[in-house]
Amino acid sequence: MTTIFLASALQVLAASASAAQQAPETLTIMVEDAAAPWSKSDGTGYANDVVVAAFKEMGIQVRLRVVPYSRCKFMVFSGQVAACFNMSWQPEFEGRIRFAAQPIFYVSNDVFERIDAPLPKPAQGQCALPAGTVLGITRDYEYTDQVMALKNAGAVFENSLSDVTGLQKLAARRFQAAVIMSNDIEGRNQKARQSGTEHAVRFAFNCGVVNSTIGFSVTHPDGLRALKLYDEGFKRIEASGVLNGIHQRWFPL
Repeated sequence: MTTIFLASALQVLAASASAAQQAPETLTIMVEDAAAPWSKSDGTGYANDVVVAAFKEMGIQVRLRVVPYSRCKFMVFSGQVAACFNMSWQPEFEGRIRFAAQPIFYVSNDVFERIDAPLPKPAQGQCALPAGTVLGITRDYEYTDQVMALKNAGAVFENSLSDVTGLQKLAARRFQAAVIMSNDIEGRNQKARQSGTEHAVRFAFNCGVVNSTIGFSVTHPDGLRALKLYDEGFKRIEASGVLNGIHQRWFPL
């Protein structure tokens, strides 16, 4: 009886050990909460699916913590989490954050104006505002060099919590202009419709395009290892067609 019990116990232990060996490694990373369709407040989005799929390809189960972008950025910058997305490169990240080799998507920095108070139009292909223009931006977002040059030229930057809020403030005349992130998948007026301001504001001109991807902490213990795993996983899902499948699911023709 004792021998049978011992054999059974050993089998259970062996099965438990095998299951533990096969259980996927988990990694908690942060994602912003207000960048639909890339990353939505409910934890879904095109970028979310890409990141999860890339890590899954490498045997890593990702747990996404959905937070305001300012917190996401601060936590990875300070090394409190391994990674954050959706991020774009800024000089302040040098030595603190490393970016994935490939962007997840591209975003345009578009200046919006009030319909009843149009801005002076810059020359073709230029990004310019009169000195003193109150320009709404989203707190802690990374912008193109062209947008940042507006501040040096005398524009007054004022923060909002999101692009949607920025458009609402523009419509309410708290701003004279606002920089809004848009993309080539959705119409430039999508966030105006989302914010209920489509009859009060409109696109004025573009101030460049930035890459948006996932940033990894250099100082977090899992940061650089996670970067290598993600880059390899991204290459694999791109080659296998998984990446294209995610794109088709979110943006069907």
